[in-house]
Amino acid sequence: MGEVLDRTGLAAGLETAGVAWRELNDDERAEYAVDAVEPGAICWPTSYQEAAQALAVAARLGIAVSPRGAGTKVGLGNPPRACDLIVSTERLAGIVEYAPANLTVSAEAGMSLAALQARLAEAGQLLPLDPPDGDRATLGGIIAANASGPWRFGLGSARDLVIGTTVATTRGTVARAGGRVVKNVAGYDLNKLYIGSLGTLVLISEITFKVLPRPVGQVTVLGHFATIDQLGQAVQTIVRSPLLPIALDLLNAEGARFVGADDLPDVADGYLLAILGTAPGRALGRQREDFRRILSAAGARDVSVLADEASERFWSAVVDPAGRASDRALVSAKIAVPLGRVPDVVRAIEERRAAFGGHPAIHGRAGSGVLYFSSSRSDGSTANGQLAATVAGLVDLRRVCQSLGGSLVIERCPRPMKDHLDVWGEVGPSIGLMRRLKEALDPRAIMNPGRFVGGI
Repeated sequence: MGEVLDRTGLAAGLETAGVAWRELNDDERAEYAVDAVEPGAICWPTSYQEAAQALAVAARLGIAVSPRGAGTKVGLGNPPRACDLIVSTERLAGIVEYAPANLTVSAEAGMSLAALQARLAEAGQLLPLDPPDGDRATLGGIIAANASGPWRFGLGSARDLVIGTTVATTRGTVARAGGRVVKNVAGYDLNKLYIGSLGTLVLISEITFKVLPRPVGQVTVLGHFATIDQLGQAVQTIVRSPLLPIALDLLNAEGARFVGADDLPDVADGYLLAILGTAPGRALGRQREDFRRILSAAGARDVSVLADEASERFWSAVVDPAGRASDRALVSAKIAVPLGRVPDVVRAIEERRAAFGGHPAIHGRAGSGVLYFSSSRSDGSTANGQLAATVAGLVDLRRVCQSLGGSLVIERCPRPMKDHLDVWGEVGPSIGLMRRLKEALDPRAIMNPGRFVGGI
């Protein structure tokens, strides 16, 4: 905690509100640190009102707060200016209301995605979100980071699936937006304001989602291409066709190596396009053959098929190849560009391979224009020279992405690198509105201060 932190005031305020809390020891401070900024205390509200009271106490005392679920996205964003109090959602982890017939579920923010999926599976349903660390990530963390995976192409992201939220505010109030039915009353969609806000506005306490029936069958068709332009042509053909795959992902050779799945064909060079299709009965077979035909017509060297368990294993690995090889991943960045510009971005990354350790791994949502690349720690070092070269390469690549109508956000990198560049990049004219929203919802600027875009 900071030297000016009012420990006595914090203790009195939280205890009066009935919120369980304690100071952290040295080991725990390091464990809960956000980009090496160490907190001094943690609290565990058991109700939305307790969460709101904890934030109100912190706001009154000027104590910086970091909301936390499972901590899977703790490295995302810029280093906070301060981090005094962790507000954990660990004890807000239940299902509030589940209406299978209405295809909706309301759950508390601290519930893990895996736990929710297990409950939905009992009724033959699922929440169509497949972000990295889906076995550990909490619902609140996923929404705050707007995390997604391969399914976003066919099934959408959090912005398409969240229909209601309940949040705790720094004013000590509990606020609700949306509802628990798919068709809500028209008005301002405050839900989308919280999605991707990274805990800088409010503490998300409860989320209501649309859910879907579980697919009855799935098949993965893989096409190995010599050039990225051939792969791009295949993507364009599929996107414009009446076929409706759930996922459409690409991997370069290094990305395929990061995945490390035994079921993958040998991709020593070139690019892999992976298509996930779902359909009942014979329709699945027809879909499989349609995908094979499109890949072959686009010039694929070879086409292979994964079914059932092999398909599930493959997509579990493809969600976050860099995370599976974290010991080799120095930097991981997310790039979003118009769909037709995907080949240009892939070439731009490869042209700058020297800045990224020589072997950039590329993977991502080819059908959505969202790509990820990770640099390999080829020399096992984070020496200043290598960091400086990587920073320069990232700045240059971000400039290229912007020229293509896109953006680049750094999702993983060593803390020293964050001292030399903004992981978010420039936001543009919308930053003024964002600052006004921050001031309105968090007037004392205690919620993850400095971690979001523009130092918000």
